[in-house]
Amino acid sequence: MNINVEHQPNCRAVAHVRVPADRVGKERDEIITYFASMVRLPGYRPGKTPKTIVAKRYENEVKDELEKKLISEGLRQAVKSEGLELLNVLAVNDKMYHDTDKSFSFTIEMSLAPKFELPEYTGIPVKLPRIEVTDADVDHDLLHLREHQATYEDVDRVAAVGDVVVLSVTGSLDGQPLGEAMPDAPAHLKEMKENWFLLAEEDDFLPGFYAGLVGIAKDDERTLNITLADDFGFEALRGKTIALAVKCHGVKNKVVPELTEELIKKVGGDEMTLETLREEVKNAIRRRREQARDAAKSNQVIAHLFEKVEFELPQEVVNREAQRRTNEIAQRAMQQGIGEEELVKQQDEILNSATNQARQNVKVSFILEQVAKKEALEVPGQKIAMALAQIAERQKMPAKKFMAEAQKNGLIDNVRADLLLQEAMEFIKSKAVVEETDPEPEHCDVHSK
Repeated sequence: MNINVEHQPNCRAVAHVRVPADRVGKERDEIITYFASMVRLPGYRPGKTPKTIVAKRYENEVKDELEKKLISEGLRQAVKSEGLELLNVLAVNDKMYHDTDKSFSFTIEMSLAPKFELPEYTGIPVKLPRIEVTDADVDHDLLHLREHQATYEDVDRVAAVGDVVVLSVTGSLDGQPLGEAMPDAPAHLKEMKENWFLLAEEDDFLPGFYAGLVGIAKDDERTLNITLADDFGFEALRGKTIALAVKCHGVKNKVVPELTEELIKKVGGDEMTLETLREEVKNAIRRRREQARDAAKSNQVIAHLFEKVEFELPQEVVNREAQRRTNEIAQRAMQQGIGEEELVKQQDEILNSATNQARQNVKVSFILEQVAKKEALEVPGQKIAMALAQIAERQKMPAKKFMAEAQKNGLIDNVRADLLLQEAMEFIKSKAVVEETDPEPEHCDVHSK
């Protein structure tokens, strides 16, 4: 075969292949011979049908099989002769039988793994906070534990930030009940009965709503005029001012219980004591900070590898990873209550973020793959089996059925490849040079304000 490989940007290549007439004829004859041995035609004994008749009767089938065989062999020789690391075949084009010399030619578009010089991956410098757990840290987590057991008691005073108010609310627009003016408006704007609201410093309901309730007392009534934002979820109300008539049915104060023996046993069981509870909390904090430290180590190693070497990436792989990242971002946003219209507005920003992250993920994956090869790393079979068992459990499939499907669809190889990248990452992290820094205070959304 005459093969010429043309390399293109973004790890693409096109192999121009021409198969001489004698090779075409030989392969075609072998295929016809095989067909003749298998087919059964009236008037001929099995395996005795003349090849000329088989060739005519099954002309299209023979042609398809011939082209598949020649293209497969052309691809194999192109990869071998050029030392290509093939990711996948993108297309086969320009198939042609030449009348002049009876040869057959075609082109194969390929996506290739990038070639690059591995950067130094041992001794990567990382800065990580020293792990210390103080009594104050334990007290802080115990405060969270106590707050989870908090109760709310009625108080005979006006409401302040941090209190709970029990309200009935009726909305109106331009003097007309909102339920009549806009039947499709959100239900919570039309009417609510005896809903609890925790008055926080930052509004997570409607702008100015909490601030307008400070100072309200039981049986008080007041009207709050709320101007909705231009990006409000219900489009018909964007930028409009609605009147919310509220009646307060009560003010409640949050009561955080003391860490009594009774509470300790309630949260930890009859055998739990203050000493053992503090020790458990201390160990939990340490594990949490160890996980955060390990994540920081991974991030610094990834950033180092990403910056130390430049090479082209297969665009198809980047696009696939970017799509996966985009789907994740959109799904997470929708779970947080962001509407589809808002997502459409942010689509350019989301796509840019996903693409940038995809390029880093793909680039680092290729680096880790080469590290695994150079260090001859392997994934223990037990690790693969455990990972597959976890997937089967998540999908709620019987193990036997799951394994049968995993062998057919290539999932086992994919899991092995993913775990191998993890092995390479752990190897690099184990060789990193750690400079310890002073512990960083943990951020707490509740108590850090």
